[in-house]
Amino acid sequence: MSARTPEGFEISTCRSCPAPIVWATTRNGKAMPVDAVPVEDGNVELAPPPPGRRAPVATVLTGPSLLGGPLRKSHFATCEQADQWRSRDA
Repeated sequence: MSARTPEGFEISTCRSCPAPIVWATTRNGKAMPVDAVPVEDGNVELAPPPPGRRAPVATVLTGPSLLGGPLRKSHFATCEQADQWRSRDA
């Protein structure tokens, strides 16, 4: 059995650093690595996956939490190697 957050989300490890992450999906369907450990200044809320999906849904908050659960940060904001993984399509 794999490691899971208290909410039941599967924990992976970043391929660039040893940080525990949760692979989530944005509302637009994009994959998003999110730090597995909640933090006080987090702005990413994870919701359970919709039926037929495995990944939780990540919402970047600009105001108060809608679900009242723990908040996390995008791993792109905390990983020292994030730039090597960013999409070059722009």
